[in-house]
Amino acid sequence: METINEPNHPTDYRIAKLMDGSLVMGTISVDEQHMRIENPLELTTIPRMTEFGLKEDTTLSKWIPFTSDKEFVVTKDKVVVISLATVELAHFYEVVLNKMQVDAKNARPPLTPEDIDRILDIAEEMDSEFMRDDEPHDMIGGHTIESKTVH
Repeated sequence: METINEPNHPTDYRIAKLMDGSLVMGTISVDEQHMRIENPLELTTIPRMTEFGLKEDTTLSKWIPFTSDKEFVVTKDKVVVISLATVELAHFYEVVLNKMQVDAKNARPPLTPEDIDRILDIAEEMDSEFMRDDEPHDMIGGHTIESKTVH
């Protein structure tokens, strides 16, 4: 297989189809044993029915969520094919990637264990106030209204 060097231009994005069927897009370079991908986003096609028939929407989302890593290395035996993305897809990729980066900068800091404990304590207090022992309860913790039948 031919070695792909670093792209000549940042918009020289490539798409890789992996053995598991996923399609990932990003800045890709390949050496003899590995594929390196920066800022990978996964392409997912979602079919939906319209009044004109079946239509497919393509979305881009984080390939591996819950990480701040920007670069990943995949062994070449997990890669089926690599191709150059179209100009239109490259522009869509940049829009989505920029939005994700802006959202990440504006995100709230993660909750600390103390924050989580405090939230759970407040939830418990609210539950205990909501559930009084002198009232009938249904099986999921709500209150029931006793009905009286009048004949």
